[in-house]
Amino acid sequence: MLETIEEKASREKRVLAWLGAGYVSQGVLALIENSSNEELAVLFYRHALGDWGLVPDKDRQSNVHALRNNERVISSYLFAGIKILIITEADRSRTTALLPSEY
Repeated sequence: MLETIEEKASREKRVLAWLGAGYVSQGVLALIENSSNEELAVLFYRHALGDWGLVPDKDRQSNVHALRNNERVISSYLFAGIKILIITEADRSRTTALLPSEY
Protein backbone atom coordinates (compact mmCIF):
# COMPACT_ATOMS: atom_id res chain seq x y z
CA MET A 1 0.00 0.00 0.00
CA LEU A 2 1.33 3.43 -0.91
CA GLU A 3 1.72 6.04 1.78
CA THR A 4 0.15 9.44 1.19
CA ILE A 5 2.20 12.60 1.63
CA GLU A 6 0.21 13.43 4.77
CA GLU A 7 0.84 9.96 6.24
CA LYS A 8 4.56 10.20 5.52
CA ALA A 9 4.76 13.68 7.07
CA SER A 10 2.91 12.44 10.16
CA ARG A 11 5.21 9.42 10.52
CA GLU A 12 8.34 11.55 10.12
CA LYS A 13 7.05 14.07 12.65
CA ARG A 14 6.61 11.24 15.20
CA VAL A 15 10.08 9.86 14.46
CA LEU A 16 11.75 13.24 14.93
CA ALA A 17 9.64 14.39 17.88
CA TRP A 18 11.79 12.65 20.50
CA LEU A 19 14.84 14.71 19.47
CA GLY A 20 13.55 17.92 21.03
CA ALA A 21 15.15 21.15 19.85
CA GLY A 22 18.11 20.82 17.48
CA TYR A 23 21.42 22.54 18.15
CA VAL A 24 24.76 22.72 16.35
CA SER A 25 28.07 23.51 18.04
CA GLN A 26 30.50 26.12 16.75
CA GLY A 27 32.77 23.36 15.41
CA VAL A 28 29.99 21.71 13.40
CA LEU A 29 28.75 25.11 12.26
CA ALA A 30 32.19 25.72 10.74
CA LEU A 31 31.95 22.37 8.90
CA ILE A 32 28.64 23.36 7.32
CA GLU A 33 30.56 25.81 5.15
CA ASN A 34 32.19 22.77 3.45
CA SER A 35 29.03 20.69 3.28
CA SER A 36 25.28 21.24 3.37
CA ASN A 37 22.51 21.68 5.90
CA GLU A 38 20.66 18.86 4.13
CA GLU A 39 23.50 16.43 4.75
CA LEU A 40 23.48 17.31 8.45
CA ALA A 41 19.68 16.98 8.54
CA VAL A 42 20.03 13.45 7.17
CA LEU A 43 22.36 12.59 10.06
CA PHE A 44 19.84 13.92 12.60
CA TYR A 45 17.19 11.79 10.89
CA ARG A 46 19.40 8.68 10.97
CA HIS A 47 19.97 9.33 14.69
CA ALA A 48 16.20 9.58 15.24
CA LEU A 49 15.66 6.28 13.41
CA GLY A 50 18.19 4.42 15.55
CA ASP A 51 20.97 4.29 12.95
CA TRP A 52 23.75 5.39 15.26
CA GLY A 53 26.47 5.40 12.66
CA LEU A 54 30.03 4.73 13.81
CA VAL A 55 29.39 3.92 17.48
CA PRO A 56 30.81 0.58 18.70
CA ASP A 57 28.47 -2.33 19.45
CA LYS A 58 28.70 -1.72 23.21
CA ASP A 59 27.46 1.86 22.71
CA ARG A 60 24.69 0.65 20.39
CA GLN A 61 23.47 -1.57 23.22
CA SER A 62 23.73 1.38 25.61
CA ASN A 63 21.59 3.45 23.23
CA VAL A 64 18.87 0.79 23.14
CA HIS A 65 18.92 0.74 26.94
CA ALA A 66 18.90 4.56 27.00
CA LEU A 67 15.82 4.76 24.80
CA ARG A 68 13.92 2.47 27.14
CA ASN A 69 15.09 4.24 30.29
CA ASN A 70 15.09 7.91 29.27
CA GLU A 71 18.86 8.30 29.25
CA ARG A 72 21.23 10.15 26.90
CA VAL A 73 21.54 8.73 23.35
CA ILE A 74 24.78 9.21 21.39
CA SER A 75 25.51 8.69 17.68
CA SER A 76 28.67 9.26 15.66
CA TYR A 77 29.00 10.01 11.94
CA LEU A 78 31.36 11.47 9.38
CA PHE A 79 30.24 14.93 8.31
CA ALA A 80 32.31 16.83 5.75
CA GLY A 81 34.97 14.16 6.31
CA ILE A 82 35.17 14.86 10.07
CA LYS A 83 33.81 12.71 12.89
CA ILE A 84 30.93 14.35 14.75
CA LEU A 85 28.67 13.29 17.60
CA ILE A 86 24.92 13.74 17.80
CA ILE A 87 23.60 13.59 21.35
CA THR A 88 20.01 13.60 22.56
CA GLU A 89 19.69 14.56 26.22
CA ALA A 90 18.00 12.21 28.69
CA ASP A 91 14.98 14.48 29.08
CA ARG A 92 14.61 14.60 25.24
CA SER A 93 14.55 18.41 25.34
CA ARG A 94 17.42 18.87 22.88
CA THR A 95 19.70 17.12 20.42
CA THR A 96 23.10 18.60 19.65
CA ALA A 97 25.61 17.95 16.87
CA LEU A 98 29.16 18.61 18.03
CA LEU A 99 32.78 17.67 17.50
CA PRO A 100 34.21 15.04 19.88
CA SER A 101 36.63 17.70 21.18
CA GLU A 102 33.61 19.82 22.19
CA TYR A 103 32.01 16.99 24.22
